[in-house]
Amino acid sequence: MLAEASKSPQNWKLAISVVDTHGELVYFYKMDSTQHGSVTISQNKARTAARYRRPTQIFNNVMQTAAGAYLITLDSPPPTASPGGFPLVEGGKIIGAVGCSGATGDQDAVACKAGAETIK
Repeated sequence: MLAEASKSPQNWKLAISVVDTHGELVYFYKMDSTQHGSVTISQNKARTAARYRRPTQIFNNVMQTAAGAYLITLDSPPPTASPGGFPLVEGGKIIGAVGCSGATGDQDAVACKAGAETIK
């Protein structure tokens, strides 16, 4: 994730959160000059990916439809509907999730997906 975020010319400043299968924080890293709001957002993305066992992009896609208005009623707090959260899967089993925030949602997803794919 750090390598992907730091590639030239990207130089994305990310907050990176790793959670267990229940969505509880187990690791956090914030790159220098990352905006403060990204700390909570990265944790929320990771929590959503772990609890719902799917990438947060799926919730973003649903929110773009008229039927997606129900999404905020699913949980408290509601799922984070922004790209950049991915379940961590090892041997076909979810072992946690990772969430990135600090760049655009699509850029967060690129960096986080690179990290999530290192787990086999």
